[in-house]
Amino acid sequence: VPAIQASRNATLAAIASRNPASANWVQQAGIPLVEGYDALLQRDDIDAVYIPLPNHEHVPWAKRAADAGKAVLCEKPIALNADEAAEVVAHCARKNVVLMEGFMYRFHPQHAHARAIINAGTIGDPVEVHAHLSVDLMSPADSANVRFHPAKGGGALLDMGCYTVHIARSVFGCEPTSVLARWTIDPEFGVDTDTAAILEFPGGRTASISCSFRGNGQGIYRVVGRNGVIDLPRGIIAGLGSRIAETVVAVTDPDGYRREDLIPGVDHYRLMVEHFADVIQDGLPLVRPGIDAVLNMRVLDAIAVSAREGRRILVPT
Repeated sequence: VPAIQASRNATLAAIASRNPASANWVQQAGIPLVEGYDALLQRDDIDAVYIPLPNHEHVPWAKRAADAGKAVLCEKPIALNADEAAEVVAHCARKNVVLMEGFMYRFHPQHAHARAIINAGTIGDPVEVHAHLSVDLMSPADSANVRFHPAKGGGALLDMGCYTVHIARSVFGCEPTSVLARWTIDPEFGVDTDTAAILEFPGGRTASISCSFRGNGQGIYRVVGRNGVIDLPRGIIAGLGSRIAETVVAVTDPDGYRREDLIPGVDHYRLMVEHFADVIQDGLPLVRPGIDAVLNMRVLDAIAVSAREGRRILVPT
C-alpha cells in the first residue's frame, strides 16, 4: 500500500475484502474499501489489480481479473505449479492484459550493480551461486498463518525458495538441467519448513539454494567467479518502510582483498509498482515476460519431486 501511494504513476483507488469488518484499518487510512473482489473488478475506475492473496488463490483471481480487462500484478509464486503458471500466462495473453509476477527484489539497483561487475569481467565467469532466505516463523508457529496450510500452497519452498531459484536463474541467464533436493516436513502442519537443493546448470555450473522457516538469515546471495566473489548480504529483503537503508555489494579478489560498494536505500516495492504502471501506460516491455514465471515454477516443481523421492530430477525444458 505505501509503495503504490508513493509511486509516481499509480493511484490506490480501492482495496477489496471479503470480510470488511476485519479490514477497518483500510478505512482508517482513508482508502476506499470494497466488499468482495468481484465488486472491485467491476469498477470502471480501476485499470489494474495487485493480488497478494494466499498462493492457491493467485491463478483463479488473476484469470477473473483478466476477464474483467484488468492488468495483474500477482504476488510470487504466481501459481502452485508450472502447469497452472502456464495456464494463467496464456489466459492473460488471450485477454491482452499485462501479467507480472511480484518479485520486488529484482528492482533494487544493487542487482544491476552486481550484474555490471559481472559483465565487466571483474570476477571472471560465474561458476557458482549460493542463495539463502529464512525468516523465523516457528517461535512460535501461528497455525492461522497460510504458510502452514498445505492446501493453500504453504511451505518454505513456495514462500521463500522461489526467490533463491529466481536469483540463480537470473545470474546464470539460463535454466538448470537438474536438481537434487531435500526438505524437512513439519509433522504438525505437513509443510516443508526447511528446503535445500543443488541446481546443475549447463557448462558445469552449480547453484546451492536454501530456505527456512526456522532461521533468520533474511535474504543473502553470493556469486563465485573464476577470479573473485560478489556478496549481496541484503540481496532479497532490503528493508521496508522506515527500515529502508543502504545496501552493500562486496567484491573479494583472489588475494582476499574486499571492496564494498554502498548502494543508496530505495523502496524496491515502489520501483516494482512504477515499472508495472509504465508497462501498462507506455507499452514498455516487462522486465521479465510471463514465461519467466513458468520456468521458475518448473524448477520449484522439480525440487519438490526430488525432495519427496530422494533422487536427482531433470528439469523439463
